[in-house]
Amino acid sequence: MSWFAVVAAGAIVAAACAIALVVPRRFRLGVWTLVVFAAVVPWMGWTDHAHWDRIEWVPFARFQRPRDILLNLLLYVPVGWFVAEAEKPFRRTVAWAGTYGLILSAATEFTQVFSHGRFPTTSDVLVNTLGALAGAWIFSRVGRRARL
Repeated sequence: MSWFAVVAAGAIVAAACAIALVVPRRFRLGVWTLVVFAAVVPWMGWTDHAHWDRIEWVPFARFQRPRDILLNLLLYVPVGWFVAEAEKPFRRTVAWAGTYGLILSAATEFTQVFSHGRFPTTSDVLVNTLGALAGAWIFSRVGRRARL
């Protein structure tokens, strides 16, 4: 694993832990959503036209770097955790976490359609949604018992 992946993974985990410790529970999901937008939206290189031909419509049709998959997954685990933390009945929590992760991921990937330097992929949307689902599942196993 490259040094970039290790540093980025550590930064994601540290940021999520800091938010969990400092930010009141009812605001955590909103704050983490802003973190995701700040990390994923291409803030430079915007164009006035869409690049629909650059979208990877079929998941994993091209080679995906394991580093990118891991970082996308890690970035969305707190999404699922914070959704699960806010929801009371668990039976709906996983569905809400997956839906929120899907919508957030699709929105951020859509912004990449208007960038020369970024390539929106359905692989990212799928992995991000799985990350949100994993976060809700982890919370159901760890968070509820620990009363975090």
